[in-house]
Amino acid sequence: MKLAQLLLPAFACAAAWGQTPLNNPSFEVASIRAVDTDQRQKSIADEPGTLTMRSVTLRDCLQWAYEVEPAQLSGPSWLTEPRFDINAKAAGPADIHQLRLMLRTLLTERFEMKLRHEQKELPVYFMVLAPGGPKFHEPGPKDQSKFLQSTGDGPTRLGGDRTGLIAEHVPLFDIAAELSQPLQRPVVDKTGLTGRYDIRIDIAAFMQTAGEGDNHGPVDEMSVIFSAFPSQLGLKLEPGKDTVDFIVVDSADKTPTEN
Repeated sequence: MKLAQLLLPAFACAAAWGQTPLNNPSFEVASIRAVDTDQRQKSIADEPGTLTMRSVTLRDCLQWAYEVEPAQLSGPSWLTEPRFDINAKAAGPADIHQLRLMLRTLLTERFEMKLRHEQKELPVYFMVLAPGGPKFHEPGPKDQSKFLQSTGDGPTRLGGDRTGLIAEHVPLFDIAAELSQPLQRPVVDKTGLTGRYDIRIDIAAFMQTAGEGDNHGPVDEMSVIFSAFPSQLGLKLEPGKDTVDFIVVDSADKTPTEN
């Protein structure tokens, strides 16, 4: 189910981004291992001081590390081909922002990567709060509602089942980034909410009938985004224009250096 994957810092513009200054934050220990492309489904999980990535491409890693959407990243075509497992630990309880910075350092060092940044003004969608405010919770015990109940602290989990889309312990930036794929334009988080949240959307009303005796056809993605998000989550999208940061990978090794 395609939409199940949905709930699945400003950048300095300088040539030195392709280098790795000695004071850049880095993991205490980290391993990168090539895996078969069909070994398992992609997953990214972070906890304080720990980052675990499974079956990810270098493009996946860059998008997560630099908080950019697919359309904001260009480079060699092979960035989407080799897949890797990455296990990394910091010396202390680093938060998600620090983990992203550490991953940038790791990718630069291990893939001998050189990249640069460009600024462009593009049509975007701004993700803002709908009237009435958010209808979801920060992680922690709240109420017993099937679609609003929080599950507590823990790693990020993105997924779904036949009736709902689920996100646990996620920042809204991740939701905005995933929405950019079906909408085919960047989605910019303007909610002002900086925490992590547990979210669930009931998609039963948006599932098309596949045929006689089958009530579980394809999901109407646009209806979920433009109807369910405002009504169930208190989030809405507004079209506009914004200056968007683009990352251009000028060079990188296809195989990382040894662990």
